[in-house]
Amino acid sequence: MANKVLQTRMRRAQPRGLARLVIKLAIGLIAVAAVFALAQMPSQKREVAATEAPPVDVTVIPVTVEPQFPDTFDLPAVVEPNQIVTVAAEVSGRVEWIGAKEGALLKAGDLLMRLNTDLLQAEFEMAEAQAKDAQTEFERQQGLVKGGAAPTRQLDQAATQLAVSKARLQEVRARLERAQIVAPARGVLNHLPVEPGEYLQPGMPVAEIVDTETVKVVVNIPERDIAYFSPGQTVEILADIRGRQQSFEGIITFISRVADDRTRSTRVEIELDNEDDLLHSGQIVLARLTRQVLTDAIFIPLLAVIPMEEGKAAYVVSDARAERRTVELGIIKGDRIQITSGLQPGESLIVAGHRFVAPGQDVKVVSTVSESR
Repeated sequence: MANKVLQTRMRRAQPRGLARLVIKLAIGLIAVAAVFALAQMPSQKREVAATEAPPVDVTVIPVTVEPQFPDTFDLPAVVEPNQIVTVAAEVSGRVEWIGAKEGALLKAGDLLMRLNTDLLQAEFEMAEAQAKDAQTEFERQQGLVKGGAAPTRQLDQAATQLAVSKARLQEVRARLERAQIVAPARGVLNHLPVEPGEYLQPGMPVAEIVDTETVKVVVNIPERDIAYFSPGQTVEILADIRGRQQSFEGIITFISRVADDRTRSTRVEIELDNEDDLLHSGQIVLARLTRQVLTDAIFIPLLAVIPMEEGKAAYVVSDARAERRTVELGIIKGDRIQITSGLQPGESLIVAGHRFVAPGQDVKVVSTVSESR
């Protein structure tokens, strides 16, 4: 009985499902037809009129050549005295008199101080007497030998004794002379460490003399630049003198053969005249050094150069259009850079607006300026 009821329900449900399927198919066909109809409808096209990009406003400078351009750079340097001489006692003795005072300008040979010579004088007189006696004995023996009254051996002994006596006298005379201590060189008496009455021993420092009439400026030049310099070259020295910068001219007199292991720089000494005493020891100055003098050099503002993926470029104006040039660079001087190839004298280099142009783009020159140096 239950099976019959189930079969009856299934037979009733079949017509309903078929009707739903037919309805869905009809809706799908209508949708497809609508899409096709819309696709066949003519569309309204909007035509946009093509417009040209306006010229880019640029500022240019003329490319010029500098016939002679010194490749210079500045380095800090230190002023040193031309020489510092330490005077020492050569004989022992008590300081009896001191003439010069600290700060005095001395000449070579000026008397600095005297030592007491009482003992040395007595020793000198004794040596002098012995030398005279030896001379007399030598002459006596010489006469005896000539007359045949004495052997030659005695004359030889007298000659030896005479030579020894003369050497002794010369040695004592030299010590007596050295009891007067003189300045060995020209300069300023910078330090006097002894006082009258002080007893000196040989080798004891008694004075320091500094020569600043000529000074040397010491500068350490980096390893990459030292090959440009040699003794005899002229160097400009810039110093602050009483609040004003003053220029001096010096000559390279010494280049060290050994570089500093830590800084990889080489000591160079520059000698210059200081008769006016404007420079002092320890003063910091600037040494303006010239590596080389460039001929027919082209320099442009550093900001005019544009870095590219490969190399560097700059723009010039040609027939009212921007033209890109690949350039090779040289040395940098402040805000300018040397161009070794890529630009020609007389061309108009774009220095403002060049970052908004492309090769062949129309440009409008709004100003032409001369490059400041």
